[in-house]
Amino acid sequence: MIGIGIDTGGTYTDAVVVDTDSGKVFAKAKSLTTKENLAVGIGRALDALPAEARGRAHAISLSTTLATNACVEGKGGRAKLVIVGVDEGALHRLNVDRVYGIPHSDVLAVDAAVDPTGRSVEQPDWDTICSEHADFFADADSFGIAGVHALNNGGAMERFGASYLERRYGTFVVQAIDVATEVNVYERAATALLNARLVPVIREFLDAIADALRERAMDGMPVSVVRSDGSLMSAQLARSRPVETILSGPAASVRGAQVLHPASEALVVDIGGTTSDVALFHDGQPVMTDHIRIGGWKTQVPGIAIDTIGLGGDSAARYTKEGSLVLLPERVLPFCIAAARWPQVAKGLELYLGSATPDHLARYEFYCLVNEPTAKERYTSAEQKFISLLANGPVSLNDARSHVRFLDTTRLEAEGVVVRSGMTPTDAMHVLGMLDTFDARASELGARCLLKSYRKAHVARAEKSIEQLATEICDLARKKLYEQAGRVLLAQSYEMDAANALDGPMKNVFDGNWERRRTNEPPVEELVQSSGTAAAVNGDPAKGARPPKSAILPAGEGTVADACPAAAAFSLLPHTEAVLIGIGAPTHVFLPYAAQALGAQWAVPEHAEVANAVGAACAQVMVNVKVRVKPVRGAYGIIEGYRIFSSEESTFVPAEKLDDADGTAEQKAKQMARDAARRIVQAEAQRRGTSSGVDCAITEEETSFTGAADGQTVVYEWVFTAHVE
Repeated sequence: MIGIGIDTGGTYTDAVVVDTDSGKVFAKAKSLTTKENLAVGIGRALDALPAEARGRAHAISLSTTLATNACVEGKGGRAKLVIVGVDEGALHRLNVDRVYGIPHSDVLAVDAAVDPTGRSVEQPDWDTICSEHADFFADADSFGIAGVHALNNGGAMERFGASYLERRYGTFVVQAIDVATEVNVYERAATALLNARLVPVIREFLDAIADALRERAMDGMPVSVVRSDGSLMSAQLARSRPVETILSGPAASVRGAQVLHPASEALVVDIGGTTSDVALFHDGQPVMTDHIRIGGWKTQVPGIAIDTIGLGGDSAARYTKEGSLVLLPERVLPFCIAAARWPQVAKGLELYLGSATPDHLARYEFYCLVNEPTAKERYTSAEQKFISLLANGPVSLNDARSHVRFLDTTRLEAEGVVVRSGMTPTDAMHVLGMLDTFDARASELGARCLLKSYRKAHVARAEKSIEQLATEICDLARKKLYEQAGRVLLAQSYEMDAANALDGPMKNVFDGNWERRRTNEPPVEELVQSSGTAAAVNGDPAKGARPPKSAILPAGEGTVADACPAAAAFSLLPHTEAVLIGIGAPTHVFLPYAAQALGAQWAVPEHAEVANAVGAACAQVMVNVKVRVKPVRGAYGIIEGYRIFSSEESTFVPAEKLDDADGTAEQKAKQMARDAARRIVQAEAQRRGTSSGVDCAITEEETSFTGAADGQTVVYEWVFTAHVE
């Protein structure tokens, strides 16, 4: 089948026409993402595809990093969370803000009696709750609700509470049981709150897609969205469950990498504008997780195990107060892109160079209006005045209207109304001549402003050239990518949490390895030229020129000792046979350095710059549903019956009320669980966009333990998993 894949990222929107069976790319196009109106950038990418190729398509699949970026940058809509069955003290004792990502200001704990067996449900007094906390509920566009033991009663309390809040406030309410299906109520609550925060982000994206397709008479084709596990869901379902897209773009890139460069063992490295994402392939399949953690959020969203950090072409480069150059996870609009749209940006940079006194306030940076809100009355008078000011063009902190620097812009930035423009790796690559896509002169001016910007040691830095500064910025990005890839490999090798893999002594080992590698590194230009811009696989001349041996340590020739003699003595650094597959426009600039230090092969396949869109086009629907059966034991451990737990309901099968024709209570309960799993998975598959009556496979797992006294095997539960692909 011929399909269209569209990927909207923080910087670019990509579109491809692909044979979804073979992975052959017939056409591809890129356009800048227009955040003030996403439909414009999407439309430009579609228009750049040949009409003949576009006309052959039968379906459209979408991926996006908008939700990913919102998680990393702490952005999203105004949402509030209600947790039923816990008290306020529990939220602070468990540090839900730090551990799960739930801000204390956005959560209300309702201490209510909850039956852990699921046999009865007593609703709290919702009228009183809403009256006593009127301000809390008034300051929200959407809500999430989670209840303790909800999985044992089919989410009855959540469903009633959601219905009440929807009627009272006329707004969207997320039930945790619809987006999270494991016991931990705080993980479930975090997932529900994040879903509520992401609703406006994804709805804006899908509305823009609909507008762009309608204008081109393409709105008759079915539209699907890539989920975090690399499978598809319908666009309609994505509107209510956007949390399932938090790794949509990265998951699509992983799938696309395997389509473009199949490998049994691979480390896929995707460098975008806002984030860098790394995922592992083992035996030809991506490593998966049941609990995606991203940007401080600990969720129950299943997906491809992707390590995401705030590193991209648009990462902010600044000096600290102490005079150290750093790359921050904060995304800013590169000077070169901002100046290409607003010529006054370059003029403002020149003004800073000619008049400003060095300080640590980054006064050379600009604020740009991204998306003018329609409901301005929801903002303070100062915020409204600032929005009106930016409507005439970007304003720098060095502007004569100096009140700008004292305004708290946190909410405006979090809600995507404004964005800063600053110095980035994208600008550094323009300074070094690696890119010439946008206004290179603005990048050079920005580099000079950055060199001048801070009091401490600015005299010593005055002799530094902008080329030296740009090289340092690129080196910081290379080192971050190398450490990220190393963390993922260490986590796999030693079965540890990737987030903590470089804690303590390992951090020193990796830093030492990087410094050793840098002593004999080849010039940047040599690496870039030898990597090629379209395709390069070291060791395979047919697919691209091989970099010099000093630059890359191919697997089989290089060893851990070659990369880091000190680490080899302790056998700490991993040596991988996995090929590092680079995805994203700047990958060829940064990936070879990480591969060299890790002693690995690397590849940048053809069409790597649109791999996300290729992965989206080639994705398919996959659904897994679990239903549990637990024996209910009474006095002396005697089984009184069996309780069936699903996302729809909790059902009790008593042992003494079965006819012989129905078999034993255990058999009856198991069959009811199979039927429920089949019914739920088929309904979910339809919601995600498949036709009715799809076949499914059901597997059964038993969890049991051995009794300490008598050595008898005691069954704790049976889990029935229904699968549709």
